[in-house]
Amino acid sequence: MALTRDNWPSRTAVQASLAARFTLPPLPPPIQDWFAWCRRMGTQSLVLEEPSWREDGGGMLTGSGAVDAPGLLAEMEGYRFILDPKASTPEHLVWSDAVDAGLWQPHWVVLQNADGDPLIGDISQPEVPVLWDWHGSGRWSPQPLFPNLQMLMERIQVHVPPSLPGDHVPVVFHTVHLTDMGNEPLRVLTALKAHPDYKHLAGASLLKLKHQLPLPLLDDSVSVALKDDLVHRFEALGARVKVIERVCQRAEGNS
Repeated sequence: MALTRDNWPSRTAVQASLAARFTLPPLPPPIQDWFAWCRRMGTQSLVLEEPSWREDGGGMLTGSGAVDAPGLLAEMEGYRFILDPKASTPEHLVWSDAVDAGLWQPHWVVLQNADGDPLIGDISQPEVPVLWDWHGSGRWSPQPLFPNLQMLMERIQVHVPPSLPGDHVPVVFHTVHLTDMGNEPLRVLTALKAHPDYKHLAGASLLKLKHQLPLPLLDDSVSVALKDDLVHRFEALGARVKVIERVCQRAEGNS
């Protein structure tokens, strides 16, 4: 039976089919962090407001975000892996690989997208640089967006929709401070090097942070996912963090 609108494969079927046929190169550690971050993110609406990212196209993310390697393969449907609906049946999906045609690189993975415009991770590099491209041009020539995957996770925010006339919507703002580096401060300092506020520090300047506690990690952000990611990451290293929440009753026209 050929594929029709009524029997089109589900994401689960697509994921199983791709995982059975294709494998990815070894995944660097930041991709595992991305999987964990996507699990914590859940189904929240996300936005990436970055000057060099789709300047006139809006930053609302419409992808689901992978939580494991099979899901990462499924995120590349329509980018690297192209389904042939005429040759496929519901029981047997037939794919072409854009890598074979030189239209995609084997070390590119799709992390997220906004209306089809992909955020691409380069897994050939340990820090997983993030690229992006417009879709629909017939070819892929992605341009750099972030030097590492950690920065992408820090810049994505939870979308807070505007309130309706007369609404008073409580908005929670999160502030996170590092209060104690625990028993392995060097591991914590290494993690701080990935933070945008401390990435410029090295050597003695970085070591001085041990005597400058508490250190701000997040300041008045509405992103629950980013707050949770910072807490999880530093507590996993044995450090202690303090989270302060500020609730603001926001009405239309107020920020």
